[in-house]
Amino acid sequence: MRLKNKVALITGGSTGIGKAITEIFVKEGAKVTIADINKVQGRKTARENKCLFVFCDISNENHVEIALNSTISSYGKIDILVNCAANLGGPNNVVNITTKEWRDVLSVSLDGVFYCSKHIMPELIKAGSGSIINISSVEGMLGAFGHSAYVTAKSALFGLTKSMAIDFGKFNIRVNSISPGIIDSERPDIKKLKKNKNILKFWCDMTVLERLGKPIEIANTALFLATDESSYITGQNIAVDGGWTIGHLPINLDET
Repeated sequence: MRLKNKVALITGGSTGIGKAITEIFVKEGAKVTIADINKVQGRKTARENKCLFVFCDISNENHVEIALNSTISSYGKIDILVNCAANLGGPNNVVNITTKEWRDVLSVSLDGVFYCSKHIMPELIKAGSGSIINISSVEGMLGAFGHSAYVTAKSALFGLTKSMAIDFGKFNIRVNSISPGIIDSERPDIKKLKKNKNILKFWCDMTVLERLGKPIEIANTALFLATDESSYITGQNIAVDGGWTIGHLPINLDET
């Protein structure tokens, strides 16, 4: 098992991409703490995977400390942090978004990553190794209509990832990010929008592989970054997007 004797804290680990990461980490031998605000699904996922669930709003620094302390109390250490929890926010630009919504999105999608990394890093330094995996987004790489706050937060994660990688590499701590494309997850907006044939076609046409991604495909990448197989990779962003961001659109020559 590739994560035998490893302990991981996964924020947003109850559903979707986070759930897929939880499941594959447990399968590969890790002891996992799910830190999430979704009590019902969180407890269900934890029960199914025999791991620990801690109610945690990562925008609250005290909650983050409780999640970390619960992990240390239960498992004795921590080796891996996956920052998966995020707040997408509504379809707003900088004119019509409220200040409250702007702060709500950034407080989870950016501040929460900072809080988790800040409080877990001393444990990784003490252990002499560790891996932090930040789940960003292709929207952070490219920008997106109506998602100004979310794009800002996800873009900022690239800078935070690189800065932490530089600051803590001397302690054998690696920090990387993953940018998913459109993933066919349990996220309500994705489930709703993919029912629209035009939107689904647009999403598929924007990828070289001509399909949506699967949560397991993000989870497999997170697993790789969590293991010693990626021991010489740090400060990097891996786009798992079916080719969305490489700048090539599939062209049907029969229609031109």
